[in-house]
Amino acid sequence: MRIVIAFFLSLFFLTAKSQPTKLSLYQYEDSLKNLGNSIVNDTIESKRVKSNEIFIKTLIDALKIKGSFNYKFSNLENIISIKNSDDRKFRIFTWFVFYNNGSFRYYGAIQMNNPEKLELIPLIDGSAELSENPEQTSLPNNKWYGAVYYNIISVFGKTPSYILLGWKGQDMESSSKVMETLTFQNGKPVFGESPVFQENVKSSTYLNRRIFSYNSSASMLLRYVKDDKTFVFDHLVPPNEEFEKIKSKYIPDLTYDGYKYKNGKWMYVENMNLKNLPDDTDDSFVDPSKLKSSSTPIRKY
Repeated sequence: MRIVIAFFLSLFFLTAKSQPTKLSLYQYEDSLKNLGNSIVNDTIESKRVKSNEIFIKTLIDALKIKGSFNYKFSNLENIISIKNSDDRKFRIFTWFVFYNNGSFRYYGAIQMNNPEKLELIPLIDGSAELSENPEQTSLPNNKWYGAVYYNIISVFGKTPSYILLGWKGQDMESSSKVMETLTFQNGKPVFGESPVFQENVKSSTYLNRRIFSYNSSASMLLRYVKDDKTFVFDHLVPPNEEFEKIKSKYIPDLTYDGYKYKNGKWMYVENMNLKNLPDDTDDSFVDPSKLKSSSTPIRKY
């Protein structure tokens, strides 16, 4: 795993320092689309991995072009997730590579909105090496928990901060939704800086991030309701008592819980009423593994 991380970092920084070729953003996007389709659809693992290596290099070269921050890369929307913060200070690219043993590895980068030069921060998936409870741990970009983010919510205060909502396939049987804060300290991103999410309605414990694990055959709602400034999500339960301690068996029970902001914390709320929940685009990112031609497992995102 350390070899993989070292290789990714060296590839990232060497490419970031090199000079871009004279291609247009549209031409780069076309190349990225072809590489992305290989990452998602190729049946040979080594080819998916190699395509991902070239994808990273090509993406960095594309982002070196002046004005790239405003380029949407719309043709990649079914391959990777690209999300802008509301204040347009940055955007996040995230995606994954699926391996034949059923595992996933996540890749990402934060592009800061700097019109003068490329400011790109790599996100290194360190979840496999985490010894601490990830729900109670603050993580830097080089030990990122790893997820495909589908929404960024701005939380304005004395210091701007953000809440990220994401999807993380764990293995063939288990998926999860991730909810974590993002702040910047001296220009560097920190994920889950402080424990701000109440564990449950009766708990005095607060968590740095929420990880909702469930059976990969199911689909879980985790959404921000802008008008109410609340988060809502499916209440997950085991199918029977036998599986109470096995999170990979959990499924939604058709009731909903959520979070409401109070005095700097997100307080847990049970049994939320979703009758008037508006349609939202929070979950509009199409998980590549759902594409019909995909060689990766079909998952409900």
